[in-house]
Amino acid sequence: MIILAIIIYILLNLIPKWILKERYNQLENSFNWTIPFIKLTGFVFCFILAFLLIFGITKSTKDSYIENKNAIYGLEFNNTMEEFGFQDSMKIKSIDGQEIERVSDILKRIIIESGDIEVSVEKNGIQDKIVFSDSDKVMLMQNHSANPIVPIMLDSNGENEIIQTEKNFGFSDVIERFSILWKQALTLINPKPSAYKSIGGFVSITKINNIRGYLMVFSLNLIIIGILNLLPLPGFSIGNFVISTIETLRKKLYNKKMKRIIGWISIFMVIGFIIIRLI
Repeated sequence: MIILAIIIYILLNLIPKWILKERYNQLENSFNWTIPFIKLTGFVFCFILAFLLIFGITKSTKDSYIENKNAIYGLEFNNTMEEFGFQDSMKIKSIDGQEIERVSDILKRIIIESGDIEVSVEKNGIQDKIVFSDSDKVMLMQNHSANPIVPIMLDSNGENEIIQTEKNFGFSDVIERFSILWKQALTLINPKPSAYKSIGGFVSITKINNIRGYLMVFSLNLIIIGILNLLPLPGFSIGNFVISTIETLRKKLYNKKMKRIIGWISIFMVIGFIIIRLI
């Protein structure tokens, strides 16, 4: 997916040159202000394409979930969660003092938030608190199954199924998904705190089993490429924009061969930095 995202980014950068053809060189040699902004084409459209994919995926599906308040029979936990102190039929009341809307949000909230996380739980009327450190989150991500937290759907007699909520996704859900992917992209590029480095970067919280899942991962990779091109370094969109702006102001072009060499050096340095951070 990352290779496909890079190819898309390269094509998006080349399209203006293909369309303008000889006029592109004329604009560049005449120090036209169009050229600096053309340098931004690739990464801007990476974000736009990612957003459109997320919009299409989100608006074309219905949201079916269990509200945490409706998990009246409690939750079931896998072995890893039980090691942290969770017990079957236990209810999770809040995380860091904030109530949880959906059962499916619990794991996400525990993992994504940085620093120690305090989970308030209740079983048989007895309340308690379970604290997750960063190292605990790493252990959870390394050892969890596909569904480490599952709501108990029926009562002890196998009857009276709990209520499932179903609704259409709204535009706010699109923004929320984009925001979540943005945060995940930042974590993959520069994992913090250092304990997360042992994960190796690309961690799958849920298994991908349909086209929507693959498109969402592709959107994540487009966002990663877009964020990297925010770096003010030669070879990246913002860096090339800055260089082109300076050339336009000075009315003098830098050596193109030297710009390419420095650009490739910058790219390999950033790739090397990311690899070192993930080791």
